[in-house]
Amino acid sequence: MSPTTSGRNAGLARELDERGARLLLSRIAEPYDEKVQGLVAEHGIFDLVGYAVSDGRTPDGVPLTRMQARLESSLRQDDGAIARTLGCRILVPGDEEWPDVLDELEQPPWCLWVRGPLRLHQVVDRSVAVVGARASSSYGDEATARLAFTLAEKGYTIISGAALGIDAVAHRAALHAGGRTVAALAGGVDVPYPRANSDLIAKIASDGALVSESPPGGAPARMRFLARNRVIAALSLGTVVVEAGLRSGARTTVRYARDLGRHAMAVPGPVTSALSAGCHEEIRHGATLVTDAAEVAEMIGRMGEDLTSPKRGADRDGDELEPEIRRVWQWLRPRTSLSVDELMVRSGLGLAEVLSALGDLEQRGLAEQLLDGWKRRGGA
Repeated sequence: MSPTTSGRNAGLARELDERGARLLLSRIAEPYDEKVQGLVAEHGIFDLVGYAVSDGRTPDGVPLTRMQARLESSLRQDDGAIARTLGCRILVPGDEEWPDVLDELEQPPWCLWVRGPLRLHQVVDRSVAVVGARASSSYGDEATARLAFTLAEKGYTIISGAALGIDAVAHRAALHAGGRTVAALAGGVDVPYPRANSDLIAKIASDGALVSESPPGGAPARMRFLARNRVIAALSLGTVVVEAGLRSGARTTVRYARDLGRHAMAVPGPVTSALSAGCHEEIRHGATLVTDAAEVAEMIGRMGEDLTSPKRGADRDGDELEPEIRRVWQWLRPRTSLSVDELMVRSGLGLAEVLSALGDLEQRGLAEQLLDGWKRRGGA
C-alpha cells in the first residue's frame, strides 16, 4: 500500500461506523475464514476493519494481508446504491429485522443481504429447515413434497438452500401451498445458482426471501455453501434431512442444528439406498426419526398445539372386545360349530367365563348357538 493510498484510507477508516465496518468486512473477508474470525474475536469488527483500511496491520504488528486483496475495489462500492438498485436490504445486528437467533451461532454473520417481502424476524419463530441430496430420488422428492407442503399449510416457514433436488422440492412445495419460504444462498442475492433453479429463485425473491452473507455479485463456492448451512440451521427451530449420502453437505446443517440445541430430524429410507445412508447415520447419532409433517410439527411446534396421535394399524375384528371375551371369540368359526367343552379347552377359561363370554357375544350379534354348539356370526 503506497503512502498516498495509506493516507487516503486512514481518512476513510475514520468515517466508518459499525454498520459500514460490517459491510466492508463482508467484502474483504470470507465468513468461514478462521484466522479472520480469531482477529474479530480479539479486536472487534470495527477496530479490525479500521486497522485493515488504515495501516494493513494490527497494533501488535499482525499483517492483515488476506484482507487487503479486495480492499481497494471494495472501498469503491456504494452498498446503499446497490441495495436500492436490486430492491434488497442490508441487515446488521441491532436492526429491527435482524433475527436474534443468528446471534446464537459461534460465528454469526457480519451482515445479511435480504431480497424479498418476508421479514426475517417475523418468520423464524415458526420455521423449519428441509435439506437433502441434490441428486434426489423419486422417493425423496415425494417425501419432501408431502412434508414441506403440509408444514407450509400449517403456517411454518420452509427454509432451505435453493439447491437442486430436495432443497428445490421443499421450496416449490411451500410456494404451491401458498406458504412462506426462505432460501439462504452461497452467492449474492442477485446471483441465481444453480441456473436451472433461476425461475424458482426469482419466485422466492418475489414471494418469500433470499438471504446471503455474500455481497451482490458474489459467486457461489464450496466453502460458502458449507458456511451458509449454519445460517439455515440458525434460522430454523429444527432441521429435517431427507435423503443424504454419508458425505452430504446437508449433514453439516444437521450438525449445526444439533450444536445450537435445535431439533435434528431425519427421514429414513431403504437400507440399501446410498442416498439414505447419511439419514440413517444421523438417526443412529441421535436425530429423531420422522416420516411426515405431523411428526415434525410435534417436535418443533408450540407446546400443546401440534401434538399428533400415535400411529396404529387398521382396526381388526375383535379389537374392541374385552380380553376374555376375545379369547373365546377367536376360537369360534363361521362355518363350524364348537361345543362349550371344546371352547373351554381351547381358550383356557372356566365354564362360567366361557358361558359369560358367549352370552356377551350373542348379545353383540357376534355369535349364535346351534343344536351342536356355537359358531361365529358376522364380524366384530
